[in-house]
Amino acid sequence: MAAFFSRSSRALPYVTGAAVLGAGATYYASRPRIQLESAQNAPTPALSFPSSMPFPKKITVTDVEQVNHDTKKITFSLPGGDSQVSGVPFGSAILTSHWPENGWLPVFRPYTPISAPDDRGTIQLLVKQYPKGRASSHLHSLTPGSTLTVRGPIPAYTWQRSTTPRELVLIAGGAGITPIYSMARGILSDPEDQTRIQMFWGVNSTKDIVLGKELEQLEQQYPSRLRVTYCVSGAEGKPDAVELAEPGRYKMGYVSSESLREAITRAKAGGWGDAKGTKVFICGPPAMEEAIAGKTGWLGGEYGVTKKEIHAF
Repeated sequence: MAAFFSRSSRALPYVTGAAVLGAGATYYASRPRIQLESAQNAPTPALSFPSSMPFPKKITVTDVEQVNHDTKKITFSLPGGDSQVSGVPFGSAILTSHWPENGWLPVFRPYTPISAPDDRGTIQLLVKQYPKGRASSHLHSLTPGSTLTVRGPIPAYTWQRSTTPRELVLIAGGAGITPIYSMARGILSDPEDQTRIQMFWGVNSTKDIVLGKELEQLEQQYPSRLRVTYCVSGAEGKPDAVELAEPGRYKMGYVSSESLREAITRAKAGGWGDAKGTKVFICGPPAMEEAIAGKTGWLGGEYGVTKKEIHAF
């Protein structure tokens, strides 16, 4: 995955034609409703991003938070206000677009929301800006009241809950945290799901742990189901990591076979893999994904994990 807080280039084929609009139809056909209507419940909120969306929509910026030197959280209101939820499945993306100044063609970029699918009236994106990133630079220029054209959703992995204890390993590199975080929260928030998650996030510096508070809250809320380890590789991050060192929480260096050895041992002992047999979910820079999960990656070479047992966002 390219190093920005958006979906990887693997999602870009959805940009053309009707694939963007209809790719999620199969998922939504079997997806349970967010809230059942009854005399005791309010009407089911409409999906802002249904499975069939022939026209783009505009969402409006309501808040912008500067998280660190190059990353912002941008909150948008949905067109229908509190009567709507985004309905974007966890781990999936929406497709943003804008016309650059003096440009002949629009710029499209998929982003995974960090807000929950059933949050009423809002959707939130985490956006890291790059000097030559046209989409990220445009999003960073937005202020409250600005609008953004969006389409979607672009579906990702269709999750099936496990009612028996199972183990998963989730690996993120840099900006690849957004679909990994979204998926982890979605799994954990299901009270009937007994899946346990071991997450590893590779960053250059502790200053790049831009979802640290959110992950800490999840760990506190689900202490027996989530364990997060931060792998800090950059020289500038070493003093921070040493200062904040906690047993098992911070490791120096890249996400490696050695750093995951204990986690994989635990996973094997606890029933590794979901209902489809997927054991590892990964999203990060291409070089990282290749080293870990590629043809010669150590997941397969050392631990015998097959390509079918790995899902790369």
